[in-house]
Amino acid sequence: MTADTPAPLSPAHGRRVLFLAFGATTSMVLGVSSIMPMVPALSKIFGISLASASLVITVFTLPGVVFTLFAGLLADRFGRRAVLVPSLFLFCFAGAACAFADSFETLLLFRFFQGVGAAPLGVLNTTIIADTWSGRTMSSLIGYNITILNVGTAIYPSLGGALAVLDWRYPFLLPLLALPVFWVALTTRLANPGTAGTLRHYFAEVGRIFQTRRIVGLLGITGLTFVLLYGPMITSFPVLADAYFFASPAAIGLVMAFSSIGAALTASQLGRLYGRFTPRGLLLFSQILYVASLAAMVNVPGLWWAIAPTLVYGMGQGLITPNVQAQLLIAASPAQRASVMSVNGMLLRLGQTVAPVTFSAVMVGWGIPWGFYLGIGLSAAIVVLAVAFVPREG
Repeated sequence: MTADTPAPLSPAHGRRVLFLAFGATTSMVLGVSSIMPMVPALSKIFGISLASASLVITVFTLPGVVFTLFAGLLADRFGRRAVLVPSLFLFCFAGAACAFADSFETLLLFRFFQGVGAAPLGVLNTTIIADTWSGRTMSSLIGYNITILNVGTAIYPSLGGALAVLDWRYPFLLPLLALPVFWVALTTRLANPGTAGTLRHYFAEVGRIFQTRRIVGLLGITGLTFVLLYGPMITSFPVLADAYFFASPAAIGLVMAFSSIGAALTASQLGRLYGRFTPRGLLLFSQILYVASLAAMVNVPGLWWAIAPTLVYGMGQGLITPNVQAQLLIAASPAQRASVMSVNGMLLRLGQTVAPVTFSAVMVGWGIPWGFYLGIGLSAAIVVLAVAFVPREG
């Protein structure tokens, strides 16, 4: 790695940038994590199918497939704050409007606009870190950012599930927690490169990143990783818990929180693990954890028995997500960084979008266990990509 070149204007400025990065991250995951335990309940409340109820997740992530790709262009051309401030505003207030929806169709409309606001957050959180620090400091902070992400995904399912027990509308008020992040974004100086060229030049730069074999493999792993997260864990497990164990949204959220605990524990140790294992070795070991946990989840005799495999599943997630992000930033040149992270964010959102609908259809057509069997098959695909595209040595 390159030598550290810290660039915050002052220690106070560095703390504000980290608050914004971590706040953008937790806001991004709040939009899904606080809602996912109540998808089966929404199906019953609105008298719709499970596949239809899962659209409450899909319409939130769908805008990111398109808007994330443009986030890098807009942030390069107009500055990070010019994109971050309106994104947070839309996330907060369109999200809170969901609580006042009088029909499922209106709820989906507000969720779509909330998703538009959330789309740039997954690009800007790491971009503003890379703007302010480099080298080992940057990589460490990205690892901490993933830890913060998993702390959020540990807390929000339980919080959202508990609030849903009181009233299904209450979890949709949680985006208002991001208002302090919005205020800090208004008052903090962020990078304003002003170097973006034309739209044609931007997409030409995006196209050039696919000429790097390592980046191609890592981007493919990102897409599959988030299909695996939003498929077996976020879509299939709540259905299994509801159908087999008649679990409440609060209980489902509590068990799912252990996935985030496992991810936070391993992500926080990424720097230490890099000293002992290669990035590819960590990627491959994460898939062993995935397969073992998914096989166990299908066969648990009761809800609380699922805590152990859920924790192991999270450990696999914590090994792969920050690892891939750090390797992408290392493999990309400084001129490619925004483009690479935009494509990475687009694939992340694509995985989030297709997984709930795909896994719901698979479970409806073939049975609930097949949601987990499909996850095992996707894990095998990640192994193929890691062996084919990621160098043996770091």
